[in-house]
Amino acid sequence: MVLLHPSKRLASALSLLASLLILSFLAGCGGRETLTSPDGKALKRVVLQTDWFPQPEHGGFYQALAKGFYKEAGLDVVILPGGPNAMSTQKVLKGQAHFAMNRADTIYSLAARKVPLLMVMATLQNDPQALLLHAGNPIDRFEQLDGEQVMAVPGLTWVRWLEARYGIELEIIPHDFGLERFINDPTFIQQCLLTNEPYYVREAGVEAKVLPLRESGFNPPHGIYCLQETALEDPEMVARFVQASVRGWRDFIVNDPSPAFALIAELNPKMTPGFMDFSRNTLIREGLVTDKGSGTGFLEPVRMDRLVRELHELGIVDRANQPEEPWFTNRFLEDLSLGDGPSGALP
Repeated sequence: MVLLHPSKRLASALSLLASLLILSFLAGCGGRETLTSPDGKALKRVVLQTDWFPQPEHGGFYQALAKGFYKEAGLDVVILPGGPNAMSTQKVLKGQAHFAMNRADTIYSLAARKVPLLMVMATLQNDPQALLLHAGNPIDRFEQLDGEQVMAVPGLTWVRWLEARYGIELEIIPHDFGLERFINDPTFIQQCLLTNEPYYVREAGVEAKVLPLRESGFNPPHGIYCLQETALEDPEMVARFVQASVRGWRDFIVNDPSPAFALIAELNPKMTPGFMDFSRNTLIREGLVTDKGSGTGFLEPVRMDRLVRELHELGIVDRANQPEEPWFTNRFLEDLSLGDGPSGALP
């Protein structure tokens, strides 16, 4: 997911910090201390590249790390912070990370271009992306956005989705990862996350409203992917990582989130208790992690197939480009009978 912080200076500083942490991590790979599990066995080192800086939207992973779920699964998990220039897919392709985070539409688009990726679990069942508007803005439906200027990250699927679905055209200006322009201009519209910007806008004394993108029909789950090769060559490691992560997410949502909060705040001091509570409560209230009976981590095959069809029908992905192998799977979840999802092939 793309999380947009309230300060451009903060994003730049955190991006620099993330880069330094990554460089330090990569330089010290060979000298990392060998850790052991509770039964004395050496832990297998696993690297997860997140999509942004440490935040509650990653809470399940930090809960699993803080409470020792990964260690119990025999894994020494390293969580690398993301940011605007995280280049997570490149890290996975180069073997610098075993797993990374992204939305299902992006993972499918890459797989359709023969990038050998496999989505192995969901983190968010529902998409938290939304458009942020001032409360007094008369726009309250997507079709009313025709010709409007919207600040967003260029190239995201939802832009083409809205334009194709509603027959509109948006004027996209590149996101500056701040809220200053929105706060100072009552006509300004920008991309946001339900779990993030509304909190900061409210703290700034501005009344705002949101148009959740999932209400347009664009609702790809967010999740974790790895290389097809990794899943084939080390399925036990993938299963242990996925199952420990699902355990962490369930624990983070249902039980006391303070272990994850403490670790997140240690790694990212800008994460205040008030913001983290807001973000987690939004995850729960909006059913973003588990919704309508969908199991935590589960990738619903019918829904994934529908997403693929819509991406092709709207021309977002060329019909001629389809994965040669299944691009997502549920086989690494606790219920090993769930099986693979379809490859995305169309009749």
